[in-house]
Formats: sequence, C-alpha cells, structure tokens
Amino acid sequence: PRQRNPVQEGETAMMVNGLAWFLAWLFARAALHKLRAVDYYRVLIGRYLGTAGSAPAVYLLGAVESVVAVLLLLPHLQRLGLVLAALFLLFYGALMALKILFGSADMQCGCSGPDSPLKLSWALVLRNLVCAGLALLALALVPVPASAWLHLPGSFGVALIAATAYLFCEALISNAQFMAGED
Repeated sequence: PRQRNPVQEGETAMMVNGLAWFLAWLFARAALHKLRAVDYYRVLIGRYLGTAGSAPAVYLLGAVESVVAVLLLLPHLQRLGLVLAALFLLFYGALMALKILFGSADMQCGCSGPDSPLKLSWALVLRNLVCAGLALLALALVPVPASAWLHLPGSFGVALIAATAYLFCEALISNAQFMAGED
C-alpha cells in the first residue's frame, strides 16, 4: 500500500475546501441577487427561456442556488454540492451560448444582479466553463478530511483568491464590453 503523505493530504484538503467555499460564495451571491430583484429575474428568465417568467420560478431558482451553497459548506454533502454546482454552471453557460448563437447577445446576463452592465458574451461562457472545471477539479481530488483548524487559513486563502479572480474577470469583461461600445 501507498504511504500516507500528511502534507500532500493537507494541501488537497485546503484545495477542495477552498474551491467548495468559493463556489458556495458564488451560489449564495447568485441566490441573493435573485431574491432581491424578483421582477428583474422574472423578465430575464423569460428572455432566456423564450416564455413568460414567473416570480415562483425565480424564488425556486434562488432557493435551489441557496441549497447548493449550503451543500458546498457541509463536509459530508460537499461532493453532492460540487456535482450540482458543476451542472448548474454548465447549464447556465449553455443557455448563454445558445442565446449568443441565436442572436440575443445584446441582453444582460444576470450574473451580477440587475445593476450590472454585463451582457452575454463568449467570455462569460468561458468563465462559467472555468468555474465548472474548478468544481470538477475539486471532485477529482481524493477526498481527505481536513484537520479542523490547521488547514482553515489555507482553505480560506484558496477561496479568497478564487473569488478575487472571479470578480477581477467580471470587471475585465465589463470594461471590455464598455470600451467596445457594447454597453
């Protein structure tokens, strides 16, 4: 049998937890956007799906995103949360790609709330693919229980770096759209 390497196991635990915490932040943020601006998301969901959106659909989507965020924070359900996060991110990315392909790239993506100027773009589709890839990476890593206190700062650091990179990419995409006159 292979020898246990506590250092490598700790690094794996920090990476898995950090990525899960980042995705929990992302899904909690998405849920809050929806629950704070139901009318905006009702109209937006209607545009995405080509039918009239409804307030119950927005509340349901916000609730499901909240559940995914909670699952990602619970060690014994984290893997389920990672699977659901990857599936949602791929689904959202596919919806954006379809809208772009069928000529609706001028619509807001809804990714960052009703006040965000972000419009659908291939860069946002790529961002969703990268985030889904991070969820799948965390799933692929061998699950190792993290030492309760020892690895928390490292996990927090991974989550903070990922969230900062996400927000940085969002700002870059928004600025690029503004400079290209798409805003």
